[in-house]
Amino acid sequence: LKPNGANVLVTEENKKEYVHLVCQMRMTGEPGGSRGGPGVVPAPSDPPPWSAGAIRKQLAAFLEGFYEIIPKRLISIFTEQELELLISGLPTIDIDDLKANTEYHKYQGNSIQIQWFWRALRSFDQADRAKFLQFVTGTSKVPLQGFAALEGMNGVQKFQI
Repeated sequence: LKPNGANVLVTEENKKEYVHLVCQMRMTGEPGGSRGGPGVVPAPSDPPPWSAGAIRKQLAAFLEGFYEIIPKRLISIFTEQELELLISGLPTIDIDDLKANTEYHKYQGNSIQIQWFWRALRSFDQADRAKFLQFVTGTSKVPLQGFAALEGMNGVQKFQI
């Protein structure tokens, strides 16, 4: 996956990089992913879905079409989060739904700090609520079934304070 990688132990500090490199290898067949852009990576003929490079052709075709509509130089100035907001738009974040699907640890729902938290969150406009959601969940999207379907690292779980 990377030079001398067989001799590197996966730790808490480098596991994100490891997962990224494994995903790149599985999707494109290239260690660290393709750096050449669409159409540059040679595609294997019909690889099995579990093999390295399983979606290389599809990814290259998608990027080629995407960059034809929106040139790479124009979108390269955005982070993934900003691009997600541009494509998906601002979500409508229902604070009452979030509150109903929240667990408190070392606090109670009537603790003054929790009351301040909900008051502050209600004062946010939708753009700031989307930024808050992006910060605490990693995405600015509200689950289709509402916050009762919020996905965490261990599957569906409530928002936690």
